[in-house]
Amino acid sequence: MARPGLLDQRITFQSYTMTSDGAGGQTKTYEDLDRFPTVWASVAPVRGNESFTEDRTNATGMYLFTIRNRTDIDERTTIIWRDESYNIRQVKRAGGREMYLKIEAERGV
Repeated sequence: MARPGLLDQRITFQSYTMTSDGAGGQTKTYEDLDRFPTVWASVAPVRGNESFTEDRTNATGMYLFTIRNRTDIDERTTIIWRDESYNIRQVKRAGGREMYLKIEAERGV
């Protein structure tokens, strides 16, 4: 991808932290990244899957998100796009001087 105009979707990155639940345990909470949490991205579907388990139909989808290169995104980060959460499965780092970063993320898991 060499055209910035193709980055036409707004996505937000969130990371999770463990916070005290007041009863001696901890709860996982998600917060926007501190630095530039919302960015422009290109989004393309990669594949989808549907399974039937325990009398339930489960649908998942893998998407490829392309953003301008940055170093603070990893597999512990979550993407929010169109009010849905996407778990990052793979960050495809090509090198430090690359203009774009490709991220595979899954919805429905």
